[in-house]
Amino acid sequence: AGVAYNATLMPLRVLGLNDEGTNDDIANAILYAAGLPNSSGLLPSKRADVINLSLGGPDRSETFASAINDALEVGVIIVAAAGNESTSTDFYPAAFEGVVGVSSVTDNKTLSTFSNFGSKIDVAAPGGSGSGDSLFGGILSTLFASEYAEFSGTSMAAPHVAGIAALMKSVKPSLTQAQFSNALASGELTDDIGNPGKDESF
Repeated sequence: AGVAYNATLMPLRVLGLNDEGTNDDIANAILYAAGLPNSSGLLPSKRADVINLSLGGPDRSETFASAINDALEVGVIIVAAAGNESTSTDFYPAAFEGVVGVSSVTDNKTLSTFSNFGSKIDVAAPGGSGSGDSLFGGILSTLFASEYAEFSGTSMAAPHVAGIAALMKSVKPSLTQAQFSNALASGELTDDIGNPGKDESF
């Protein structure tokens, strides 16, 4: 019951205790979701059209990059959280070429204080204020399958964009990552809330 409520989800767990995992784990999950050979030796019955990656870090991994590129080549749209360090330092996978990097804005369409920013960000989406000082300081999210809670972060913003991509794919199955990114860059899908055109904040 979200942005694309008729979409089918393929949840793949890549992080374990303390939200830790390896680039290899994430890369293999991307390959699996894209219907490509991976270390599990298994393939899904239908590959994902859109991959959301609400995770990341500052280190650029060639293993990670290779999996991203392979998935993009078969037409998967990849969306990733920009990070919550309030910095313009590159954050991967959002900073990889071809990945739609998503920063966070508040309900007032201002950059969330925690959100990363900079030239590698492609679009901003609702991610909460992180202040906890209002009923909607965060994004209402499912918790433990039957409860709701508010969370803030670019990890909440990225799924909004992935959901929009899923809606668009439902209308135009042939939609490619390049077409989606071009529509974003040209302003066909967004409101310009910063300086005219692409800027460092949004």
